Amino acid sequence: MNIPTYKEEPFEWYKKMRKENPVYKEGNVIYLFKSRDIMDVLSDYKTYSSQFRNLLGVETAQELNNMVSPSILISDPPAHTNLRNLVSSAFSPNTIMSYGDKIREITVSLINNLGNKKSFDLVSSLSSPLPLSVIADILGIPIKDKDLFKKWSDRLATSLGRGPDMQTQMEMSGYFGRMIDNNYSNNLIKKLTDVVIDDKKLTKPEIASFAILLLVAGNETTTNLLTNTMLILSKRPEIYERIKNDNKFIDSVIEEALRYASPVQSTRRYAKKDTHINGIGVNKNDFIQLYLGSANRDEDLYENPEEFNPDRKNKRHMAFGNGIHFCLGAPLARLESRIFLEEFSGAVDGFGVIDPAPDDKIDSDIMYGYNKLIIKI
Repeated sequence: MNIPTYKEEPFEWYKKMRKENPVYKEGNVIYLFKSRDIMDVLSDYKTYSSQFRNLLGVETAQELNNMVSPSILISDPPAHTNLRNLVSSAFSPNTIMSYGDKIREITVSLINNLGNKKSFDLVSSLSSPLPLSVIADILGIPIKDKDLFKKWSDRLATSLGRGPDMQTQMEMSGYFGRMIDNNYSNNLIKKLTDVVIDDKKLTKPEIASFAILLLVAGNETTTNLLTNTMLILSKRPEIYERIKNDNKFIDSVIEEALRYASPVQSTRRYAKKDTHINGIGVNKNDFIQLYLGSANRDEDLYENPEEFNPDRKNKRHMAFGNGIHFCLGAPLARLESRIFLEEFSGAVDGFGVIDPAPDDKIDSDIMYGYNKLIIKI
């Protein structure tokens, strides 16, 4: 099967596979393209596991576990349940909303830094530094280390789906380990060291694991969401005009952008036992490739799914996953995006872009976005 590279747009391929091969097996990998099949797999952790370290050699798995505990992203219950319960207090609705003023302050500062520029790179000027600054502030990362964390974040985003980046994991684990030992500030790292549920506390490797996950997921996903949304709006100036006149419309635009150009296009599981999906045999330890970006354009769910339509009635999508692994940081990504669009639309009457080249797309088998997007005001 000819899978599009990260430089190619995958959506026509998704459409073809949904029609001709919605469940496709090649070797020990099963590829899923329809929403119902993907949702079934994501909802059945007893059959389909996220604990990929179980498939690594004992020595490699132990080396990784000694540095960083498996995150909630690659854990199954009961470990997943325990970890999620311990960290979920940091992402309660009230906690997320409390970040609003800081997010707005950072956003306004970044926009003001543009000065009178008539052309600028959205990614390096706004859509990357905004979520990175927010996550750094939440975690208590010093300003001087932000470039280092951007480098680590980019490395890990590229490695997703391609095997663990041991060197980066080791560097980040050491950094957060030192931060945990010497942290007395009122930030998320400190709060996580103090959380106790049912007489259980997070271990140092667990806190480091969560911080790394938050950095990559919270930074890369939101960067791609902002960039993808702005690229879409550049081609639909009438929608941008509606945003300027009615900020309440922003939430609908964000949800449609998440569906239409999902920042995370795919995820994976492996089978814990022999089973089948729509008559296709699945063997124990087979990999299941789940194309969320295809599910979000499924003709069974959406009318004219290839059209960007913020007014569509069905606003449900799987951009943030489904089931027990639904993205814990989804409310934060939505809040950052809403505040960004409020402030940008209030400051900029209209804009266009220089169409990005294939080489401008991020090098990832999972993430969907751009390293560069030139905005013209």
